Amino acid sequence: MNKEILPADEAKWIGLEFIRSKYFRGQVTVSEPKLVTEGAFPVYHLEGTVKIPSRGMLTKLLSPAAEYTFKMQVHAIDGSILNYELR
Repeated sequence: MNKEILPADEAKWIGLEFIRSKYFRGQVTVSEPKLVTEGAFPVYHLEGTVKIPSRGMLTKLLSPAAEYTFKMQVHAIDGSILNYELR
């Protein structure tokens, strides 16, 4: 079993792809990951924003895109998503 820590860019890419899979029409931006040791294993913390365009014609004119912020935790060894929160 490989116990090497993932590079920060790879953790950022994993988080970006996860959010894009959930909100496929959204424009996603992610800040630089922060590596933190929580308990027995290291975790990358990511934060960012998702702009989701409106679906209807009238709402596109009045409110072109809703912007949400998110926080996410990516396991630094196996790359799994441990937690995410969208606000």
